[in-house]
Amino acid sequence: MKKKIIDFTQKKYSKVIVPIFASNSSSVFSRIDDSIKLLIAAFPSVLKVFPEVEGAALKNVDLSTGIKQAALKTVLGYLTKRDYSGNLEDYIYVIHFLHDIGVKSIVEFPFTQKHQSTTSPFSASSFGLELDYLVLELVPEIQDSPELLAMIPKRPITYENDLSSDFRIHREARRVILKKAASKFYQEIVVDPTSQRAQTFKFYVDKYDKKLMRNAEFSVVQSKVLDNYENVNPDFRTWPEKYRSPDSPEVKKLITLHSDDILAHKYGQFCIHEQQLFIKQLYELLGMEREVNIAFGIDPAASADVWSLQDTVFNLKYELGADNGQNWHVPAYNVSTDAYIDFVKERLEYLSEYAHVIFFDHLCGYSTQYIYERGNAEDKGRWEVEKWDAWKMRDNAKYLLKMALDLGLKVGGETLGDYARQQAVECAIHELNCEGYNIPEMFVAPHKNYGDNYGNNMNLSQNIELFLTTHDLPTIVQIICGTRGNEAIDEFRSPKTKIANFMSQQFGIITTPNQTPLSPGHLSQELGIAMLEVFMSYPVEAVTIPLQDIFALMFPEEVGTNLYFNMNHAGTPTGLDNEMKNFSRILPPIQNLEPFKDVLKDIFSRTVKPFDFPERLEECGGFFTWIACITPGRKMIFQNPGTKKWEIFKHTEKGRPVLEMVVSNVAAEDRVGMVKLPSDKQIDYKGQVDFAKIYKLVDISRNDRDNNIYIKSGEELLCEMYISLKGNTDHHFVIYEMPN
Repeated sequence: MKKKIIDFTQKKYSKVIVPIFASNSSSVFSRIDDSIKLLIAAFPSVLKVFPEVEGAALKNVDLSTGIKQAALKTVLGYLTKRDYSGNLEDYIYVIHFLHDIGVKSIVEFPFTQKHQSTTSPFSASSFGLELDYLVLELVPEIQDSPELLAMIPKRPITYENDLSSDFRIHREARRVILKKAASKFYQEIVVDPTSQRAQTFKFYVDKYDKKLMRNAEFSVVQSKVLDNYENVNPDFRTWPEKYRSPDSPEVKKLITLHSDDILAHKYGQFCIHEQQLFIKQLYELLGMEREVNIAFGIDPAASADVWSLQDTVFNLKYELGADNGQNWHVPAYNVSTDAYIDFVKERLEYLSEYAHVIFFDHLCGYSTQYIYERGNAEDKGRWEVEKWDAWKMRDNAKYLLKMALDLGLKVGGETLGDYARQQAVECAIHELNCEGYNIPEMFVAPHKNYGDNYGNNMNLSQNIELFLTTHDLPTIVQIICGTRGNEAIDEFRSPKTKIANFMSQQFGIITTPNQTPLSPGHLSQELGIAMLEVFMSYPVEAVTIPLQDIFALMFPEEVGTNLYFNMNHAGTPTGLDNEMKNFSRILPPIQNLEPFKDVLKDIFSRTVKPFDFPERLEECGGFFTWIACITPGRKMIFQNPGTKKWEIFKHTEKGRPVLEMVVSNVAAEDRVGMVKLPSDKQIDYKGQVDFAKIYKLVDISRNDRDNNIYIKSGEELLCEMYISLKGNTDHHFVIYEMPN
């Protein structure tokens, strides 16, 4: 087959990862209730006079008292302010805001790594949408019924300490409400079977009848088992034997007795199907793409798919996990069977209704699964495909990716993993790109580094999707501060040079180990904007950044390393254990970004910004060093020695700034040594110095900057320079070429 050369020019775009939230209630409805209570308390006589006239309650209100004015102000606050807690209304606002600043794609990722919970509409099972994401107020049959609207539990304005909303009450109310709404709906379509809604419902049910039935049946059986037996849980493997198979006589009898629940389940799935199509249509109207996250191994034994296909697609004798000892306790797949291939293809076809792009989380898992024998605590697990069989792993990943591409979906994937599987997956991506497809390869700066040094991202090939962080990493602020809440993140603190290298080489903010981890109290918006600008200007096809990171960088002093912006521990299978609750956390108050829309538009336009990649000086003495050119227009961010804040350095000295040079003593004892401009680098640093010129070296790491100025000739600067440094101190020189 002739290889097709892909032109990636003019295709630079940006993505934002937005955590998925369950839409249990509109924030407006909760505020109306609170507002009415306040108005009744403040103006009882007025409300009694005009009880039946909507909007007339304040007709003759005396606003002379401060208490009444305060009550009105509070009411107006309830009705005009949004808490952005993650319902659909708030999510639509997020979509529009990101569109306005130039974002081309939104990546709807679970906010935690606990994929087999209700962390996204698509995470509960391979087929069927999670009803926690159904907005009851938008269901037509509920909208038309004051009785049903009144039954919807209203979300409180305040949350529990762990910032998650307890959904148990809502789920039970939803079950009752949907059953009543379904009864109303079925009566209406009997009366008018030719209505558009009736026809749409019939098409949907006919298309997915078999899958709808198995999910509905599982839902009924699961509910009845949990209600009537002790020591059982949603995992069907814990149920009485007679209910573990969909073909048992007891299951058949139970289904017959609860046919109304089956109908209600189909109706509920149809309603959320409509709402998810609406969301996709909104993306298309705005010219944006919707990307959803699907993880390998998200099919728990608490799902209809595993229950119904346990003898064909799934192998209950084994459970999936990782080679670091993690057993996820989810059933393994029979990946070599036609049933598994058909299952995956049907699933992708189903998802293509709601999304434009599929992000294959745990993509390496599709190349080979790591399996443990179920119930054997001594089993250390094994790879199903041996790691030396690179071609087999490559073919497995390639087959999956091509299947999605041939359905018209765009694809991406988490290629991070052990070396053998990562190489196999990346090989599959390269081959598909040579065949004419376009799959950007995932690159995450905090992970893809070698020897604790980071490469120059300006040299990355265009066919890369560069992630600032991902949904299962701490926020970028937590990474550079090496702290999540009160907990140290050792993964990013060790070795001692890691954060300094990351900040310096990825963002051009030249930093030393003596300054890291950064202190949350020393961060600034200037630092955050500079980091965003550099990241967005990289020449790769796609840059991807979590919404939490945008907010953290724009408001680093406010956000700091607070837990509520990201609960995950990198490399662990779950976030906080939070059974029966919505796993999602509160969205950052994105409305606070409104005043910075123009700044963000400029950043997300991805125009090239000056960037000078720092490299090492030649040195003798055990110093930690940097050297970088100073391209005109580059923002120099430094730590102000007086305030300790990271801010923009303003050139006030006479002369032309040419080089930035750092020499750091990271040892506790004093050191004397030598440094020299390097001669074996990509950039000719010695060529920046004129032998015949005079240069001023200003040490900007000192409070008394005027007393820390060194004058050197070009000849001296090109030779060895001797340095004496006290323990744990730095020289941070800006080198100016002086006028003649």
